Amino acid sequence: MAHRPDSGSGIKTAALTCAVLVSASLLTGCGPSTPERVLTQPPAPAQTGAPLPVDQVDRPLDLTRFDADPCSLLTKDQVAAVVADPPDGAQPFRKPTPLFGCSWVEAMGANATVSKPAGKIRTLTELSASPARTADELEPWTETSIEGLPAIVYHQRGDTTDCSVSVQVTEQQMLTFEIIGKDLPKNYWANDRCGGVAKMAESVIGNLRQP
Repeated sequence: MAHRPDSGSGIKTAALTCAVLVSASLLTGCGPSTPERVLTQPPAPAQTGAPLPVDQVDRPLDLTRFDADPCSLLTKDQVAAVVADPPDGAQPFRKPTPLFGCSWVEAMGANATVSKPAGKIRTLTELSASPARTADELEPWTETSIEGLPAIVYHQRGDTTDCSVSVQVTEQQMLTFEIIGKDLPKNYWANDRCGGVAKMAESVIGNLRQP
């Protein structure tokens, strides 16, 4: 008598095969996905201009919005451009006085800050005459302009991998921008820290000029 295949066994095998395939597809679909970048290409460099006298402010900024909410002065795309892309991990933290402002911090990455100094050094003139400047502790020191305002690019911590840009925004007040951090894997300016700080300054000043 010829042996007849066990139809129940075949059904079980087919069901098991399907279960394996479904499990594999679920594992593939449910794994952690890498967030996509917001920007389709690296941001353009800031448009810097010729140096201006440090006390020349032809178009002073209205700092009302800065004083009300400094952390609102970068859009999501701008945070991606100067802090981290994708920007979801860059959290804003409001800074109290004497360095009132905002820091956007990306864990294990960049710390980008805009601040409004309120101590003894509040202007570019005072910064230029400061003990640190006199002692050559802020080198390299470069005078330029951003958005038609006098600006100075310098290094505060004796480490040229960090960078600061101070911009004279009214006759009595400068704003200072910084990007610090050892490794900046999600930052477009990892190899041009000062370029990133200048871009941040350009973005914040441009937003403050908006009506």
